[in-house]
Amino acid sequence: MRWLWALLLLGPVACGSAPAASTHTPVAQLQSARPSPPFEGTPTPTALGGETTGVPSPSTTPGPSPSSSPSAAPTPAGPPSYAVLVDLFSGGPTYTLSVAGGDGKVAARVTALKRTNIADGIELPYTMATRSRVYYLDGDRAVRSLNLDGTSKLVTSVAGSASVHATFAVSPDDQRIAVGLLDYSVSPVLLSLYVEDIGGGHHSVIYTSNARYLWPVAWHAGQLVVAYLGPGAVPFKSKTTLYGNGDLLHFPYGPSPYGGINYHVINPVTAEREAIISGGGATGLLSRAGTAVAQGDADDWTGASLNWNSPSSYGNYSAAGSLSPNGGVIAACCENGAASSGNLVLFYPNDVRRVLPVNVTPFDWVGWLDDSHLVTGFYQAADGTPS
Repeated sequence: MRWLWALLLLGPVACGSAPAASTHTPVAQLQSARPSPPFEGTPTPTALGGETTGVPSPSTTPGPSPSSSPSAAPTPAGPPSYAVLVDLFSGGPTYTLSVAGGDGKVAARVTALKRTNIADGIELPYTMATRSRVYYLDGDRAVRSLNLDGTSKLVTSVAGSASVHATFAVSPDDQRIAVGLLDYSVSPVLLSLYVEDIGGGHHSVIYTSNARYLWPVAWHAGQLVVAYLGPGAVPFKSKTTLYGNGDLLHFPYGPSPYGGINYHVINPVTAEREAIISGGGATGLLSRAGTAVAQGDADDWTGASLNWNSPSSYGNYSAAGSLSPNGGVIAACCENGAASSGNLVLFYPNDVRRVLPVNVTPFDWVGWLDDSHLVTGFYQAADGTPS
C-alpha cells in the first residue's frame, strides 16, 4: 500500500513554550443534548473571540503580495516545531508514532495498539498534541503521552471498548480532555461527546446523537474543535459520505487526517456551536491560519474565505492541500492536476506557484513546521516502509 499517514502537530509543539492547537472556523449553532442540531446550511461568518496565545491572526499576518517572489519568508527564531507521523499499515495490530524535527531526524518513536477492529467502522484519529507533548491512544482505552526525550506514560483512560471506538483531544494546558465515542453495539450507532479533567474529575456529557457524527480533534481559544462527518453521513466505511476520490480502506480518513468534511468550534460546557470552518471540503492539516478547502481557496479562523484571487484551483481534484501558518501559501499535489502523482507545489495567490523537487500523490498530507519548512511522507518501499 503506497499511502502516507502523516500528521503535523496542531501547532508548533516542542520544548514547552510554543503555541498549541491551531484550529479555525466559520459560524452557526449547535445545541447541547438536544435533538439533531442543524449542521447543514451556510453559517454566517463571524469573528471568534480571542486567538490562541502566540498564534498570529490571519488578518495581521498577510501572505506574500502579488509582486513578491514565491520564496519562503524567513521565520523568526523560536522554539523548534515538530511533526507527528503515524504508520497504520505496516504493523498489523499495532501502529507506530514518530516525532520528527525540522532537521529531518526522529526525536522520539513509540509503538502502540490499534483499537479493536469493528467491521465496516470508520477510522478515527489516534493522536494529537499540546504545547509540550504528544498524546496517543493505546488500544481501546489507554491515553498515553510521549515526550521528546522518548519517555512515555499513561495519562488517563477513556470509555472505549471492543464495541465502542473512542478518540480524544487534550487541551493545550494539558488539564482537560474531550472524548468522542461511537457505540457500534446499538443501531443506529450512538455518538457521545464528553469532557472531563485529566484524571476524571468534572465529567460532563455535552452532546449525544444517533444521526449526527462528530468527534474532538483540537482546542482553540478555550473552545473545542470537532471534525464533522457531514449531514446524512453514517460512520461506516462502505456508506460514509465523503468528497473526493479514494476508498476508505486504503485512505481511511479521506483528504483530511481528522476524518470529517469540515470542522466546528463548540463550547466545551454547553456544546453550543460557535463557528464552522469550510462548508464541506476541508483538506489537509489544520494550521494557525486556517484550512485549505478542496478545489478552492482556504478558510481562516473566522470561517471567511481567504481570497486567493486565482482563476484556477490549486492542485488535483480534492488534493490534500495544507495552508501555511501565515496564510500565504497552500502546499499540494500536483502541477497541472496530474492524475496519480507528481511534484509538490507551493500555490500562492494570483496564480503564482513554485514546483518543489518532491514526489507526492494527491492523498499525501503535507504539514508546515513553520513558514519555511514542510514535512510529508509516503510508503516508498515495496514492503510499505514509510519515508
